[in-house]
Amino acid sequence: MADKKINTTEINAILEVFAESREVKANIIKQSKTFKTLLLLCNAYVVVFLVIYYFLNSNLLNAVDADLISEDFLTVFNGRAIVMFWLFLGINMAAYFNLGFKVMCLIALVFMLNTTVDNFIIFSGLISLNDRPYLTTFVVSRPLFFVGLTWLALSFKDTLDGN
Repeated sequence: MADKKINTTEINAILEVFAESREVKANIIKQSKTFKTLLLLCNAYVVVFLVIYYFLNSNLLNAVDADLISEDFLTVFNGRAIVMFWLFLGINMAAYFNLGFKVMCLIALVFMLNTTVDNFIIFSGLISLNDRPYLTTFVVSRPLFFVGLTWLALSFKDTLDGN
């Protein structure tokens, strides 16, 4: 007991315990094509939303209705764009590391439900495909994104097939 230093055998035993990498575990858990497609579509939706928002914010995209793009409108969408970016960063990290994916999807679903209801209440009078195509497409596609995100969470496999 006087010699408390660890020897080579003990170091090798510790290293062997942590030798299994994340890639080995991730390759064992196979996600379905539905999950992969839904993850790709949800990411594409978020990227398109962010790109359109930043183009409108930077005046790179002409708004059909210039009165709609006010400071209040941009403030609301700036907050939602930031939250959407961080939520989907978290969802992608959780899917990659296979840790906490359903929790991240639940948080995103609560946020999406709140924003979907807000969009219908606030922007219901402004929906017009001819006058406001970006806003109308965004408001109409939001419930579809909500359904896609729910399906994504339900189709995620977080355990091995044998468990």
